[in-house]
Amino acid sequence: MKFLYPLAKRFIAGHDFDSAIPVISKLIIDGYDITIDYLGEISKTDEDCDKAVRQYIDIIEYYALVNYPLDISIKPTQLGLLLNKYKCYERLNDIVHRAYLHGMTVRLDMEDSSVTQDTIDLATKLRKHFPNIGIALQSNLYRTEKDLSLMMDKEISVRLVKGAYKEHITKAYNRKDLLHDVYIKQAFRLISDRSRSYYHYKNDTTPLPALGTHDEQLLDDILGFLNRFNVKKDDLFIEMLYGIRRDLSSSLLNQGYCVRLYVPFGADWLPYTLRRLREFKNLKFMVSNIVKEMVSVR
Repeated sequence: MKFLYPLAKRFIAGHDFDSAIPVISKLIIDGYDITIDYLGEISKTDEDCDKAVRQYIDIIEYYALVNYPLDISIKPTQLGLLLNKYKCYERLNDIVHRAYLHGMTVRLDMEDSSVTQDTIDLATKLRKHFPNIGIALQSNLYRTEKDLSLMMDKEISVRLVKGAYKEHITKAYNRKDLLHDVYIKQAFRLISDRSRSYYHYKNDTTPLPALGTHDEQLLDDILGFLNRFNVKKDDLFIEMLYGIRRDLSSSLLNQGYCVRLYVPFGADWLPYTLRRLREFKNLKFMVSNIVKEMVSVR
């Protein structure tokens, strides 16, 4: 699969943290908020888990030195969720605590539906001690409506995404039109309830929800809702993946919206890249979006 690496470089900031720093610095200078993902999932040994913890601590300490309020995204299976749930919690606790001390936030990425409940349980347990913990919820899962209510009740910050994992029809919506309507409904709940249900460390009196999508139709509907109900542009984050629809993220940023880019790095780039390609269905979609970006720059 090495032949995919040139394409993967569009989606990842670097093969290690040192190579990713200049890319991230440029994005920050351009005005973007950042969430960093150290690529890796389903760790098979405690040594791999502990290596990931050390990397996340190094990231936190680096950005603490430059006084940047970073957000970090972590996949629980990278820290041993499938090996030992207690050890996984302890590792997460160390990272979230360190981030809390430096005014940073940590969000648990949602993986496939086999670990959804465990991820919810981890976030709920961590929230008892740390307000800077958040979670991603996948709108395509049938259970998400209930999970969303729980997270809102627990005041756990939510990033709402469509869902990039292939799920059986018994667990998830597979029709694009249905998923559009479901996402819109859930997004409106997040926006409407933002003052009670979300926490953002930069300003804990104005907690923010996060909506992750590159779907222009979805964004048009959501931003139209903001305008109709006088919701301020800085009352939520619009989150987009690094390297995808750079024209759209730039346009939203220039319009005054808070745009946060999900920036991954690391040697374990293949699973992430394959999900991006599967999400886009084929290379034709990717090429068409690159062309859109090129045209918008002219």
